[in-house]
Amino acid sequence: MAKKVILAVAGAGKTYHICHKIDPTKKNLILAYTHENIHNIQKELCDAHGCVPELTTIMTFDAFVYHNLVLPYEPSIANHFSMPRFTSRGICLTDPPPQRIKDANGEMVANPLYGKKDKLAHYVTKKRQYYCATLSELALQVKEGPDSLIKRAAARLNMFYDSVLIDEFQDFREFDYELIMKLAKHLNDILLVGDFYQHSVSARNNTGKPFKTSKGDVSYAEFVEGVLRSGFDVDTTTLSKSRRCSVDVCNYVSNKLEIDITSAGDHIGQVIWADDIADEVLSNDLITKLVYSEAARYSFSALNWSYAKGDTVDCACIILTKDFEKLAEDKFSTKKISISTLNKLYVAMTRSRGDLYLIKASTFKKLQNAYIKSRYT
Repeated sequence: MAKKVILAVAGAGKTYHICHKIDPTKKNLILAYTHENIHNIQKELCDAHGCVPELTTIMTFDAFVYHNLVLPYEPSIANHFSMPRFTSRGICLTDPPPQRIKDANGEMVANPLYGKKDKLAHYVTKKRQYYCATLSELALQVKEGPDSLIKRAAARLNMFYDSVLIDEFQDFREFDYELIMKLAKHLNDILLVGDFYQHSVSARNNTGKPFKTSKGDVSYAEFVEGVLRSGFDVDTTTLSKSRRCSVDVCNYVSNKLEIDITSAGDHIGQVIWADDIADEVLSNDLITKLVYSEAARYSFSALNWSYAKGDTVDCACIILTKDFEKLAEDKFSTKKISISTLNKLYVAMTRSRGDLYLIKASTFKKLQNAYIKSRYT
């Protein structure tokens, strides 16, 4: 049984590798977290093979769980919760009721609408629609006789697919990640590709295992050790060089953020501190600006650090936060900066295939009013 994790760096070509690696004559299942990832996979497959190969299926992870681990086993789900007559009516994107809510006095109290985890109401609305947010948790709960739903579903997947490939694995947390690990034990061939240092960047799914535990953040070495214990081979070399970023940019990221990234040398670009030419850079439409948040406030073309994930631009300017006011200094340290913030800056700093401009927060504060759109003033 082939089980592999490829740990990549930003711009190394994770999606490219998956799409060019597959055998188009075999039955492949490619999964990703977001619809944007799915679109990128479809485009890359067309570039690699002329079209999406007939035997290759592409799905978001939520759609995969719903169609392969929930709907086919609905009778088992119904029996597990002692509701043999249950039939569902689709799925909804509404979040399930939280366990606790604030009362009129602002104090946290038990939510009467909350369904306990051993009740079907935890996973299904009153209209009998599955909560999308609890699909993986539901699949992990169900057993019928001696076999878990996971084991039965994996056997079925092995019949329908030769290989399962998951792009951007670092986007998966908690029950989603646990489900992948448990399925992997029974799948004949599974490949996970992702960048450890891009976890905790998305707008959701930023807490919990495998990147954070009750003891704190999980280090790169600890994560690798955990994956090895789960029975995977770990490949740290195939996608270890960025095809997007220059040698200078990769060296700067590696030295300042203590993230091991090297360049394939495909592009030329410098790291330029632009505080003395900030107005010139901010008004240059050919330079994409990257701000920590609220990019829509500004008159210049901008992206939020985290939203830039997956993008490639010709030239970028990062407007730094106060945490990085001393980034240019030799004594700069990342020790007091949150992992999430560091990972977001890592994403921002690795978007450019050319020059990377940096502007301090203190510099931008003096200029920003001139660039805030009138409806935000």
